Amino acid sequence: MYSVQCVARRFFVLCLATLIFAQVAFSKQDGAPIAACEDMTPEHFVMPQESVCPFTSKLAREEMWSNGTVEVTLEHDSDEFKGFFMMAFDGTGSDSSPIGTFSSDLKGKGKAIDCRRDGTKNAVTHKDKSLKNSVVATWTPPEDFDGTVVFKATFVKSFDKYWVKQSSPTLIVKRAVISDNVKEDSFDATTKKPTVSTTKKPTVSTTKKPDVQESDDVSDDSTSTRTTTAQPEIADAASPIGILAFYSVIIIGVTIAFIA
Repeated sequence: MYSVQCVARRFFVLCLATLIFAQVAFSKQDGAPIAACEDMTPEHFVMPQESVCPFTSKLAREEMWSNGTVEVTLEHDSDEFKGFFMMAFDGTGSDSSPIGTFSSDLKGKGKAIDCRRDGTKNAVTHKDKSLKNSVVATWTPPEDFDGTVVFKATFVKSFDKYWVKQSSPTLIVKRAVISDNVKEDSFDATTKKPTVSTTKKPTVSTTKKPDVQESDDVSDDSTSTRTTTAQPEIADAASPIGILAFYSVIIIGVTIAFIA
């Protein structure tokens, strides 16, 4: 009987020591490890909460261009959390691979890590276990992405109380495409909307129409008109003079004949 109690006590002490060690070793004071990228679950050896998560992911906007950025805020009005882990996923696909990149500047409350191990900072997590009521992360979509994006976050309130893969509202990302008919410097850097192209197009087309040709044609016509009208005027002026000279010669000749 004594041996059974002794074994039970030793087993209880061993289990308690294991839990204490697990809490110390796996509480991840410096953030989630790369291993957590697969299922976004911390290694706390306890099941995640199934209740409604008190923490939310809020987006600064509902739509954006693919060459812009958006801020995602993890927060709660009155409660605080110790740890977090967040990634962005294609809204129409699976959550097996994160997309886009996060800025490393989380104002000391977190850091960006590389979950795909391709040199891209595609996830953010906490840096320490201090209590946080809000964390703001800046995310940039893939350059040519066009579709919807959902952010999923894991919130850790305590070692035995955490919520996994809590989804944010859907973000609509529109691909920023430069038209072939408009130069790249004609687009605003943020909105990618034409700014100069609308004034450049009509200017070239209206000024290059046959203004010079019309003036040349008019000048040629006026010149030819003046020359054609000048010729009959000279001819009409010469005709009476010739007739007068002819009759003058006749009269002088007749007069001389009578005198003689």
